[in-house]
Amino acid sequence: MKTLSIPALTILTAATLSLQAEAPRYGVQGLVNVPLGDLKTYVDSKPGPGFGVHGTFDLGEGHMLRPRLDYSVFPEASFATVKQTASYLSLGGDYLYFIAGKPEGLYLTAGASLMRWSFDTKGGTSTMAHATTKVGLAAGVGYQWNATVGTEGRWMRSRIASGFQADALQAAVTVRF
Repeated sequence: MKTLSIPALTILTAATLSLQAEAPRYGVQGLVNVPLGDLKTYVDSKPGPGFGVHGTFDLGEGHMLRPRLDYSVFPEASFATVKQTASYLSLGGDYLYFIAGKPEGLYLTAGASLMRWSFDTKGGTSTMAHATTKVGLAAGVGYQWNATVGTEGRWMRSRIASGFQADALQAAVTVRF
């Protein structure tokens, strides 16, 4: 008897769920990231704007999947003669659970992503750039005001190195077409 591999089982499950789902909708989001912890120190507490694109796949009964691509940049922080900036490009997905059982109103969200972080430090005549790809986790709550517009608050966490956490609170406005 043959057994299915994990990737084959995942593809089969996704295909089965998509038969029950409504047609996907696509959209954009505007973001504001408030840095926390080590990231807050690195960017001198300056919030970072961002934007992104996403798709939503309504699985019915209040369950939704949302793949997303985000980009955010934190403004330059100045410390005497040293200037620092940070940014990230994130590719991931979220699970949304709508409390009312339909894709409107209050929802909870949890997600994971791969985050490409870039850190630049300029001091005098020298420049140091560091980029790394790490896993990011997020959890939050949102409200879908109508079929098109929603708002969301999320806590994001990404461990850059053993002594550096890149955490942020994120506020977003989503628009679906």
